Amino acid sequence: MKKNIFAILATCGVMTGVAANLATAAEEEKKAKKKPDPAARFAKLDKDSDGKLSAEELKAGFKKKPEMAEKILKAKDKNKDGSLSKEEFVAKRTPKKKGDAAKKPAKKKDDS
Repeated sequence: MKKNIFAILATCGVMTGVAANLATAAEEEKKAKKKPDPAARFAKLDKDSDGKLSAEELKAGFKKKPEMAEKILKAKDKNKDGSLSKEEFVAKRTPKKKGDAAKKPAKKKDDS
């Protein structure tokens, strides 16, 4: 009888661990689905396969919110060529920290 109880308890412990692992795996899968791979998104938007996203390609990808395409282009186009390379598109935005704003250098007084 004691052996059966221990077997049942051991099985329950194993099953609890398996259930926890499955729940964690399911949560990770949901997170992966929510955030699509930026490189895959870039490839989907790059209709002419030239390795750059033009303003038109971005707008076509954001049909419901064309203003988002303009904001993305403005924010991520680091070389200001009017299009986004894969590197520019995939690069993560780093939020500005308080106090990181560019400060203008103090003007020097001209004593002459």
